[in-house]
Amino acid sequence: MISLYKWFTSARRHELLTSARRFITYAAGLAVIWVITVGCLAGPVRAAMAASTYGPVPPAGVAPPGGYSNVITSQTITPAGGTIGPLIVDGAVVTLVIPPGAFPVSVQITITAPDLSAVGDAGLHGYEAVAGVGIQVQVNGQRYPGTFLKPLILTIRKSSITASSVVVVWNGTAFVTETDATVMSGVAVVRFDTDPDFAVLSPQKATPGTPIPGATRSATGKPFLGEGILAGALLTFGASGIVVGRRRRARA
Repeated sequence: MISLYKWFTSARRHELLTSARRFITYAAGLAVIWVITVGCLAGPVRAAMAASTYGPVPPAGVAPPGGYSNVITSQTITPAGGTIGPLIVDGAVVTLVIPPGAFPVSVQITITAPDLSAVGDAGLHGYEAVAGVGIQVQVNGQRYPGTFLKPLILTIRKSSITASSVVVVWNGTAFVTETDATVMSGVAVVRFDTDPDFAVLSPQKATPGTPIPGATRSATGKPFLGEGILAGALLTFGASGIVVGRRRRARA
């Protein structure tokens, strides 16, 4: 009985040791697989995190009226250049041309739209915003430093753009007139070499029924009632004078 008990105890111990070795081997294998998997995913995860930084960055200085935060598109442009658009931005057809050599590295260009009603007259009395485009250039999620090596060309087409329209750009504190812009009926073309927020302003249209400053008001017949009575009285008095004069001459 003692020998049988020793044999059973020894066999049980051997079975437990074998199970323990198998568990350790299995756990070590899982650890190796986990390390390999994490290593393989690290690159794509970092890339995804970097890509997530693309898009509008907080504006430098004071944010322009209208916000310019509604993203229309965000595209990568290589040093070979390219074209973004045509795109519809606030009802305008927008095309951005990036010439070859404008950037020494690949950049991310984001085009945004403002709230035109918030842009208003952009500080130019008698005008109203009819189109607006924001453009941001980034490298690895950061704003592109300095000016571009070559100017980009932005074309904005909309029927409400007239030959009297004006292109303004946000300078960080206020909208100012963009000097490097060409405006014709239905189209505005701008060349620029820094991140801009543009707005196209057209003269306000007069609303029917709105009085024009300095214009004379229309008058009804009522103001002439008193003058008509006075004229009638003078006419009657004159006629009476003529009759009296004739009677006097007849008696004479």
